[in-house]
Amino acid sequence: MKTIYFILALIFLVFISCQKESTERLLDSDVKFVPTDVIIKTKGFYTIDKVFEFINSFDHKVESITYGFYTSTLPIDSLKYVLDYLKLKPYTHNGERGYATGYVTNEIIIFPKLFNMENKGFQADWLHSMEVLKLAEKTDMEVSGNTIFFHVPIGKEKEWVEKFKKFDFVEWAELNYIFQVNPWP
Repeated sequence: MKTIYFILALIFLVFISCQKESTERLLDSDVKFVPTDVIIKTKGFYTIDKVFEFINSFDHKVESITYGFYTSTLPIDSLKYVLDYLKLKPYTHNGERGYATGYVTNEIIIFPKLFNMENKGFQADWLHSMEVLKLAEKTDMEVSGNTIFFHVPIGKEKEWVEKFKKFDFVEWAELNYIFQVNPWP
């Protein structure tokens, strides 16, 4: 029985003696990140047509644009129609995930995910789809805006983060950090 208490006490001491590193300290050090990945968040007032102009001003692949928030003035029983319509678009999913989601309150609300949007044909089709589905962006909420997942030249990730941060419509820009998750406290 003493052995069990000793082992438990030893385990307890190991846990309380572990040093916790703050996120700030980790970010200041030379933390690993996914090569080529830079993620930015635009401010709410910066609409999707302007996002397209922005991404077209660079020669970067755009893996995805997410977290846009749209409402439709179609009748509220049209949610399935809207989601089915978007499911047919090659840029609203990646074949496995990413399908638009939505719900109904007093209006239809959807959350599309847009893939490979450096493609100008996809951009034009999305803007046309917004007209067909009577979609309007919600730009006046605290969470409004789009998250853009760029692929920049390898070795230039930190440089691009700093470049993106200089735009007044960019809320934040970050590397795609790799953190080791430790399930123990």
